[in-house]
Formats: sequence, structure tokens, C-alpha cells
Amino acid sequence: YGRKKDKDEIVELLLRDDSRADDGFSVISIIGMGGVGKTTLAQLVYKDDRVRRHFEIKAWTFVSEDFDVFRVTKSILMSISNVTVNDNDLNSLQEKLEKELIKKKFLLVLDDMWNENYNDWELLNRPFKAGTSGSKIIVTTRNRVVAERVGSVREYPLGELSKEDCLRVLTQHSLGATDFNTHQSLKEVREKIAMKCKGLPLAAKTLGGLLRGKHDPKDWEIVLNADVWDFADDGCDIIPALKVSYRFLPPQLKQCFAYCSLFPKDYEFEEEEIILLWTAEGFLDQECDGRKMEELGREFVRELHSRSLFHQSSKDASRFVMHSLINDLARWAAGEIYFRMEDTLKGENQKSFSKNLRHFSYILGEYDGEKRLKSICDGEHLRTFLPVKLVFSLWGYCNIFNLPNEIGNLRHLRFLNLSGTNIQILPESINSLYNLHTILLEDCRRLKKLCNDMGNLTKLHHLRNSNVHSLGEMPKGFGKLTCLLTLGRFVVGKVSGSGLRELKSLTHLQETLRISKLENVKDVCDACEAQLNNKVNLKALLLEWSIWHVRNLDQCEFETRVLSMLKPYQDVQELTITGYGGPKFPIWLGDSSFSKLVRLKFEHCGTSTSLPSVGQLPFLKELVISGMGRVKSVGSEFYGSSCSVPFPSLETLYFANMQEWEEWIPFGSGQEVDEVFPKLRKLSLFSCSKLQGALPKRLLLLERLVIQSCKQLLVTIQCLPALSELQIKGCKRVVLSSPMDLSSLKSVLLGEMANEVISGCPQLLSLVTEDDLELSNCKGLTKLPQALLTLSSLRELRISGCASLVSFPQAALPSQLRTFKIEHCNALESLPEAWMRNSNSSLQSLEIGTIEIEECNALESLPEAWMQDSSTSLESLNIDGCDSLTYIARIQLPPSLRRLIISDCYNLRTLTGDQGICSSRSGRTSLTSFSSENELPATLEQLEVRFCSNLAFLSRNGNLPQALKYLEVSYCSKLESLAERLDNTSLEVIAISYLENLKSLPAGLHNLHHLQELKVYGCPNLESFPEGGLPSTKLTKLTIGYCENLKALPNCMHNLTSLLHLEIGWCRSLVSFPEDGFPTNLESLEVHDLKISKPLFEWGLNKFSSLRELQITGGCPVLLSSPWFPASLTVLHISYMPNLESLSLIVENLTSLEILILCKCPKLD
Repeated sequence: YGRKKDKDEIVELLLRDDSRADDGFSVISIIGMGGVGKTTLAQLVYKDDRVRRHFEIKAWTFVSEDFDVFRVTKSILMSISNVTVNDNDLNSLQEKLEKELIKKKFLLVLDDMWNENYNDWELLNRPFKAGTSGSKIIVTTRNRVVAERVGSVREYPLGELSKEDCLRVLTQHSLGATDFNTHQSLKEVREKIAMKCKGLPLAAKTLGGLLRGKHDPKDWEIVLNADVWDFADDGCDIIPALKVSYRFLPPQLKQCFAYCSLFPKDYEFEEEEIILLWTAEGFLDQECDGRKMEELGREFVRELHSRSLFHQSSKDASRFVMHSLINDLARWAAGEIYFRMEDTLKGENQKSFSKNLRHFSYILGEYDGEKRLKSICDGEHLRTFLPVKLVFSLWGYCNIFNLPNEIGNLRHLRFLNLSGTNIQILPESINSLYNLHTILLEDCRRLKKLCNDMGNLTKLHHLRNSNVHSLGEMPKGFGKLTCLLTLGRFVVGKVSGSGLRELKSLTHLQETLRISKLENVKDVCDACEAQLNNKVNLKALLLEWSIWHVRNLDQCEFETRVLSMLKPYQDVQELTITGYGGPKFPIWLGDSSFSKLVRLKFEHCGTSTSLPSVGQLPFLKELVISGMGRVKSVGSEFYGSSCSVPFPSLETLYFANMQEWEEWIPFGSGQEVDEVFPKLRKLSLFSCSKLQGALPKRLLLLERLVIQSCKQLLVTIQCLPALSELQIKGCKRVVLSSPMDLSSLKSVLLGEMANEVISGCPQLLSLVTEDDLELSNCKGLTKLPQALLTLSSLRELRISGCASLVSFPQAALPSQLRTFKIEHCNALESLPEAWMRNSNSSLQSLEIGTIEIEECNALESLPEAWMQDSSTSLESLNIDGCDSLTYIARIQLPPSLRRLIISDCYNLRTLTGDQGICSSRSGRTSLTSFSSENELPATLEQLEVRFCSNLAFLSRNGNLPQALKYLEVSYCSKLESLAERLDNTSLEVIAISYLENLKSLPAGLHNLHHLQELKVYGCPNLESFPEGGLPSTKLTKLTIGYCENLKALPNCMHNLTSLLHLEIGWCRSLVSFPEDGFPTNLESLEVHDLKISKPLFEWGLNKFSSLRELQITGGCPVLLSSPWFPASLTVLHISYMPNLESLSLIVENLTSLEILILCKCPKLD
């Protein structure tokens, strides 16, 4: 309420395609006090349909007070790519992010930004500049200085809500109405409470949640007259309205809410996650039944959500998050029995804790796991230890291999998470933790053994041990854990461990149970005694025999009897059977009484000769059958005999690795059957090499059809009106029935198909009505069919591995084409001049030979018409592995080109022109006689050239384009010069490496006021830097290495006040240390095998007051004791110091040190 005008104004700003000339993106800052609704407004804008359609990429990340460029960059990258990112190097992260953003119009929201440091912002925004014009960044902040630092083109101050709008918010959240017309008795008191909110939507929402469903004015009066309002000026920063909301929480909800103070700001948690923690702490103990506790926990989550103390995550609807002010409220409420440490073990955080401390959490550091664990082992009353990976716990502490026995001293511990660690044995001292409620061991891939007397932990409710593949067996007496509610994996013991019958007493098991190593079962009675059919709360059951297990005939029959005894309860929803060696499946598998079974998988059941009869399962939605190598026919036994319409609910059907499967007999063969798989949406067949015949007909709802490596299969496509994605690779033939309606088809991939299949079936190409088409490994295809270039809606075309492809049709490209990629086509000789004839063509990216170098060796030139056509919009050109190319363009490159990447073109001599190379007075090869029309395009922003050993020059007249931002040149052994001068360019990054003949750098380096990173590596003939030195404005990273003849470092190094990262190494001719030293603001310094190491120590390392990482390798053989290092260091690496004897100063001074690496220092004790 009250934000529609604000929303529309910001949306209008976003839709304007203006941008700052220097960055290519513009920043809009929303400024306002906490709780005023900045994030909510940004969310409204972010979700607007107009905004969604306008931007190609959108990402949202929470920044917070603890600004960390690495964390924020990683968060943005994960938000965009939707994959887990494991990089621990900022440069690598930023390179990946830049590739995601390059030439894309993006919208990025940086929520709750506090950092005022301009250098941090410059470091963060480097990848953003890869985006195209019109990209936008929204920053929400409470601080106007932040808005200035990020260079906002528009600052949007957000004021408090009007009295009327505040009333509307209060009304909506309290009564679910837009006004008080039906509750006139509340009119006066509601206005007074609204005034207390002071125009803050967050306050109105939380008070509204508190009063939800209360219609009696007395209830409202109680809130209005609460004594908490009287302590508004008690020196606490918590908004009074939020205190009131907490004051009226029921006691149990108060402790559950206070527990959430352990979570960092903007930590997103799942409902199950927080319920598990509350349960472990006994907050839900008023109900003894496990399911009742879960239900109570869910009720608490719903209640806190309804009171606006929890908010649903905008990024993942299954998760919750607390507003930063609500998080502050939780910490205020928690008191001294809770403590959340905001940073790793260093400096001010090395403190003693209250004797009353019960619950402890901190933000996860990379290498401090064991140190943290030992630091709290003396906490007599500690019940919670949660390292939080912004995932709580010890999850991911890969450097933990053993647990200290002292962990047994934590007698009150209820929750222990060791997931992701490298522990191999759970210590016996764990058995003394009688109050343990939850142990998490997920992804402990090296864990071999649990503690022997685990049955003593009678209060244990949750043992989550999925992905513990090395676990040998469950310990004896495991059945004593009768309170267990969740058990990820039960490993059947072979000799000394627990047998299958131990599961009998675990009657409360719920969620998912995986039983592995079933080959260890020695008696069918053990399987019967497990009583799986009595586990009424299990939702998913996985039964596993080891795939490698070798059986004889008797063992196969024995496994049949075992499986017949493992029938689950009829309400099970998911069932997986893996590695089963019996010749047939038990009858119970197809029993229609399994009315809730929705997902069924059979994997590597290689002995069975027929599929189970599962067609009559009424609600089965997903069926996966893989690795059943002896099945030859699929027919009536598969469908079942007792139903008229088999698989009535099936949506996904997947077959793979059925090597002997020969025929798929249609249901009701020889009869008229109207419906088969009536709800099937996805059908996939992989590696069924002997399968012949035809696919099922009339799949009216099928959306995705994937068939690969089915060499004998005749693919008949008919009556598929809903098909949107088609992938066919390695099949005998494709037949289309006619007429057909395939108007919904958006994506087609055709691969490993003979030339006659493609050319003889042009209507196959006409299937593509939108988006993209891929042809791959089509052997014998010599010329692309004309029909391919008539696909008017085609946006992306990929041709790969067509080894016989020589030419393309002489016709214009489809008008909507955006990307055309050719790879592995080693017979391709030329590309058509006519491709660019269509003036409406919007081709933006052309990539040739991006995978294997030798496979485009026949390509001798690119069409000159592409290069000179001023109407083309070609922006990106990537050429890789074309050995026959001697130049890219005879006269000029496309005038619209912004990105040029060339790699592994060994015969390439020049980028433009194939003649006119002469020699200058200095004896060097020169191209300066060419006119300006032969220059690189003025629009070029990114130039990368790698492994072009015969390349002599980048530019004909020795100059680079003014717009160039990124320059990378490496492994070009004949290149002697990058350019004559680099005055006034836009360069931000220069990376040159392994240029054997480079003798000097261009003049004018000091004028590159936008330069942020300079790397000079492997240039053995480089002797000096230009006299002007380096630019001091924005340069943050400088790397110099393996320049054997370099005599001196750049002039005036001490003036590089923006420099944060400096690496210098293996420059044996470098003997003089800069007279005025290095810039003292460095955060990381690496010095490798240099003769200036000793003068550096004498100058004083302690002058680096902000230095966090220091690496010194060799260069000072006479050093006996460690120099005085700066106290700010967190990482120290010393190596190849043959006479170093003492490190006493490290012990005395480096209180923040987290990582110490010593290598090749033989005299150190």
C-alpha cells in the first residue's frame, strides 16, 4: 500500500536504455531508514512483468553490514547460473560472472548495502561492465553516502507511509480487509496503534500479525497500553513496535524465536531445518509423539510467519528469512545464553563467553573447524554449536579428519552436525552424550565406522547419514534406538554388525530410508523380521544390493525370496530397487493397493528377464528403468492385465542401458486402443541399441521426447500436438506422419544421423518454430539443407562434429538468429558470402571451432561481405583452432564488433589484411603504412588472442580502439609490440603472458585512468616499464612474473594508493627495491625468489597495516629469524628459506592468523 507511485517511477527508470558512458550500467539507489520498505519496494519492481521482459538476466543478493566482495560475487553468480559454485578465488569467480553477463542486459539488486569504501565497490563491479548498454543495478541502503559511492544516476529517497496507508497495512495484516468498515468499534484504537508505527510498514505488519483475527477492542487496548512502549528511549535501537510484537508472543514461541538469533542476517532456512533444531533443544517436548512434535513445529513456523517475524524468501518459496531488524529483535530477546559470532577467530573475536552460554553459532571460516570445536569443549552447559555457512554446523569442514575425545564433555549437547567432514570413525566418547537428539553425518564420504555402543543414545531421534558410501555396517544393538524418527541409511552388517532384523523395533521411522548391502542378508527370516510393512510413516524406501556383487544361481533365487519379504507399507510414495539379482520381481510390486506410490525406479537389476507389472499403479507419475540388460521384450506383462488404461497417471518414463531390448509391443496389440499413457509428458530412451519397431502412438500430452543411441530404432513422430522439445541422436531413421500439428515445438537437437536422413527429410527441419536447433555428429552430411535457413523463428543454431560437412547454402541467415556455433567440422572450407545479405539479420555471436583445434583446419578465410557490411549487428566473434587462417579480415573487421576472441590459430599473421607487412628502421616488422580504415573497429571492447605463434601485430597503425576495456594476449611468440601508445583508452584489464619477443610496453600506461588490473607474465625480453609509471586512480591488482631481464619495477610504486593485491616473482635481474617502498594499503602481497626480499624486510613489513595475506618464497638465504609481520595477517606462507631458524615473532604478534604454511625451511624445529 502507498508504494504504487514509487514502483512505477522506478520501473520507468529501469526501462530507459540510458547508461553511464564509463561503465555501461547505471545504478539506482533506494534510500530510507530501516523498516520503511526498501526491500519490499525493490521486490515489487523486480517481479514486475515489464521488468521481467526487458532484462535478459536478473539476480538478487543480500549484501549486509559485513561486506565481503567474494561472498557477494559468489552469491550473484549462483543466483544467475542456478548451480553450486565451489571456487575459492575471487578472480576466477569474477571471470565466470563476467562470462555470464557479457553482452547481456541485466538487472541486479544489491539489497541492504552499508559499505562506504569506494575501492570495495570498484572491485565488486568489475564484472558488471561486461553487460550491454541499458543494464541496471538497484541498491537499497540506509546511508546516502553509500548511494554516492556507487555512483548512482538516481537517488530515490523512500519516506514513511502516510497515515492512511499505514492504517491499510495494519488492517490487511490484522483483519484481512482493506478498511475497518465492518469493525467500527476498532476505529479509534486502530488509529492510535497506527500512529505508534510511525509510518514504518514493517512495524504495521508485525503489529497486524500480532492482532490477526482479534475483533475485541479490549485486545487492541492491551497492545496499545503495553508497558514496552514506555521503554522506547532505553538506549536500545529496536523499533518499539517490534518489542511489543515480541512481548505478546506465547512463551514457547518466544524461545523458538530467540533461538533464531543464531542465524546471520538474511540467512534463508527451510521449515524442516528449524523444526529439527527446535525439536533437538526440547522446545517442542510438550507432545511426546514424534509426529505431534513435527506438527507443532509447523504450527509455530506458520504463526511466526503470520506475525511477519518470518518472511518467505523472494528467491526460494520453500525457505524463510528474517528482516534484518527482526534479526536484531531476536538477538535482543535472546540475551546472554545465546551468542552469534560474526567473523572468524581473529582479533576482537577471541573472547571469553558467559558461563550461562547455552547456544553458540558463528559464520563458517575455511580452515578453523578444529580450532572452533576445541575452543568450546569447556562449555559445561553448551547445548548448541552451529557454525553457519551463510548452512549451519560443521558442514563442509573438509579439514576435520578426527573428532577430539573431549567432545564427550559436552554432556548437554543435543544437536551435532558433522556433515561434509572427512572423519572416518565416530569416536566412542560420543556414547556419553546421552542427551543427543540429532546427529547429522550427511556427505561424510570417508566415514567407515559408527561408535560401537551407539544403542546407549536412547534419546536420539534423528540420525541423518545419507551419502556415507564408505560406511561398512551399522553397529550391533542399533535396534535399541527406538526413538529414531529419521535414518538416512541402514547398512546391513556382514559379520559383527547389525542385521536387517534390527529394524523391527524402529517403528517410528519416517521420511526416507535407504537399506544398502542387502547381499549381506543371510536368512530370509531377517528380511521378514524387519517388518517394513509396519513402517507406516515412511515416505520413500530404497533397497540396494551392491552392483559389483557376483552371484550364483542359488543366490539369485535367494534374493528373490528376500525381496518378497521387503514389501513396504501401502502408503509409501517412492520406491527404488538397485542391484537386485533375482530373475523376476515379486507380485506385490504391481499391487494397486499402493495408492500413493508416485515414483518408482529400477536400476542395474541385470539378471531379470522381464519388467515388473506396474501398469496398474493408479497414481504412479515417474518410472525409471535403467541397466536391465537381459530384458528383450516389453509388452503385456509390463502393462498388467487388470486395467483397461495402463499407467493412467504416468508423466515421466525413462529407459536407459537396455542392451538386449528388441521390441516394444503396444498395449492391446491387435485391438483398437484409444488411450495409452494418457498423461505422459516426458519420454526418454538412452542406449537401447537393439530396439526396433515404433514408439507408442497418440501421446497427446507429450512435451519432451529424447532418444539417443538407439541405432536400430525407426523414430515415427505422429500425433504429438504438445511437443516442445525434441532430441534425436544416433537413430536409424526419422519418419514424420503428415499432416501434423507441431506448432508448440521450440527446441530440436539432431545428432549422429546419416546424411540421407537429414537431406531426405527436409520437413524434419521445418519442425523448428522457435528458439534453437542443433545438428551434431551427422556423418556423411556434406552440405547443409536449404530448408535450414528458412526457419524464420530460429534464434540459435549449433552444428557440431559433422566431419564431412564442406559447405552451406548460399542464402541469407534467418532474420531472428542470435547465435551460430560451428565446431568439430574439419572438412569445412568456406562460409557463404550471402549470409549477411539480409539487412534485418540480428546475428550477435559467431563462434567457430571452440572445442578442438584441428577440426576446422580446412577453413581458409571468412567471407569479406561479413566484415564490410555496415548494416550487420555482429558483436561477438570467436575463432578457435583454424590453422589455415592467415588473417581474420582482408580489409576490415565488422564495424559493430565489440568482442573478438582468437585462439590456437597457428598460421595467423595479422588480424586484418594479408599483405603489406614490411620492416621499420628498428628492424621490427611493421604495418604502420596502412590507412586508418584498416584499424580494429572503434566499437571493440574486448580483445583476446592466445596461442597464435605467427601473429606479428594486433593493430596496423600501432593503436588500439578507444573503447577497448579488456586486453589479453598470451603465447604469441612473434609479437613484439602491443601498440605504440595507450593514451586515453578505456582499458580496465591488461593481461599479457608468455610473449617471448616483447621488449617494451606501450607508452602512456600512466594515462589509463580506468585500469584496474595489470598482469605481465613470462616476457623474458622485457627490460623496463614506461617512464611514466602506472596509473594510480583505480589499479587494484598488479602481477609481474618470469620477466628474467626486467631491471626495475615501475616508477613511483608508493603512489598506487588503490593497489590491494601485488605479486612479483622470478625476475632474476630485479635487484633494486623502490626507494619509497610499496604502497602501504596492500591486502595481499606475494614475493617469489627475488633479490629485493631482504630490502623489503628492512623497509618494514609492519607498515602494511591492512595486509591479510603474505607469501614469501626464497630470495633471502641469509634470513635467520622471522621479520616483524603486520598483526592484521590471516594467511602466511613462507618457503625456501634454508637458514630460517626462529618464528618467535609469529607466535607473539599474529593473533589473527588462520593459516600458516611452512615449506622447505630445514632449520626450523
